[in-house]
Amino acid sequence: MWELSIRRSNISKVEFFGKTHTYKVNGIVTPSVSKILRTVLFPKQYENVPRHILENAAQFGTNIHKAIENDSDEGLTQVEKVCYEQWIKIREKHNINVLSQEEIVHYEGMYCGTFDGLFEIDGKMYLNDFKTTYKLDKEYISWQLSFYKVAYENMYDKKIDGLVAVWLPKKRLGEFVEIETKTKEQVLEVVDKYYFGDMF
Repeated sequence: MWELSIRRSNISKVEFFGKTHTYKVNGIVTPSVSKILRTVLFPKQYENVPRHILENAAQFGTNIHKAIENDSDEGLTQVEKVCYEQWIKIREKHNINVLSQEEIVHYEGMYCGTFDGLFEIDGKMYLNDFKTTYKLDKEYISWQLSFYKVAYENMYDKKIDGLVAVWLPKKRLGEFVEIETKTKEQVLEVVDKYYFGDMF
């Protein structure tokens, strides 16, 4: 059975089919942010990482994400619980108010994505990504969150003040990391390269 999440922007209907990780806007298959980035900017991101390691890491990350979304550590392993507890400490330390989680956004039907969290901190709005990786790839996260920022601001006509990552690696202290923001022009240039290649 398909997983289905729907968001509406003006007259646009956005659908996500979890089993195939496919987005559709008004019934048209639309590339994800991750597909565009891995096609244009990061084609060799996981080239030398064995498949079983990627699968284990993905499952670990999924478990942490679900726990954060449900605000509960029920069902987590001991190692996963430690990561979850690090998030609770970070949330309290930085006075984070979580406004939205796992929200689908799109830009003009050209790309779609699902951001992890929309935070309010000291009256300002931040888009967040939770990462459980061994190393924090700030450049990839910068592009990823900047894509979401452009889409969110276009959909809702609301300003995002900054981008952050909450890094929760195994057996290490969690970190709250500010992330560089790419410009809208930079984001759309990458989108153009995805669709039109060397024409631009």
